[in-house]
Amino acid sequence: MNSKYLIAIAATTILMTFLFFKNKKENKKNFSKENTEISYVENKIVPALTAQSLPVSSDSNLRPSSAAVGETRQVSELVLKQFSLHLKSMAKCLGLAGAQAISEKTEPTIDNLGANLKAALGDIVVQMDDWTQIEILDQNSVRKRVRVDYDYPDGSNPSRRLSMYQINSYGMPEIMNLTADEANNPNEAYISSLTEGHKVITDEKGTRVYFQDGEELIYSLRNGQLQSVSINKADKSFNCFNLDEENSSCSCP
Repeated sequence: MNSKYLIAIAATTILMTFLFFKNKKENKKNFSKENTEISYVENKIVPALTAQSLPVSSDSNLRPSSAAVGETRQVSELVLKQFSLHLKSMAKCLGLAGAQAISEKTEPTIDNLGANLKAALGDIVVQMDDWTQIEILDQNSVRKRVRVDYDYPDGSNPSRRLSMYQINSYGMPEIMNLTADEANNPNEAYISSLTEGHKVITDEKGTRVYFQDGEELIYSLRNGQLQSVSINKADKSFNCFNLDEENSSCSCP
């Protein structure tokens, strides 16, 4: 074969190889940039799941979530054992004299926590909702989140702030545009209509209560089970996370 053809073929091969790896590198860079931007958007638009105001309404019982609960998941024996240990750690941390006996296996529910606290702290004098968040799968198989944050500006009646998100293909929430009438203090009937007739994936709720001597309990539920707990008594606090999972943890700083 003519040497000129061999040189031309070799040069073409080298050029194609160079362009291939250059495009591959640029695609990887663009993909990384896209993921970074998505993460940034999520951090900017997703509100923190925290309480916003002091409680003003009263109730005598710790209330579970009243909305439709997602698919019930049976917790493992390890979760039951860990929650029992967490309850014992809580009693020791806060010095809860008179706390009831704790079994070796206890389901992480607000009823079980409330029964243990009532024996030591007495009745609840104030209870309020801080936020609710329900994730649904609509009739078009689109995942959405309906979130309501509560505030108590006049000291008695809560005002509501509605937010809605659509979960994109990356599993990240993207905020949906709402009108001022939809977002600012919508009534309960309208909020309920956003989830009715759809499959509920997760139903979460954040609540806080106060006991007779001012002890504060802030907790969140996920599909009816305790997810997080923060209890303040005098100068002591006890905090737990992921109580419905095997990687639960508590601290007594």
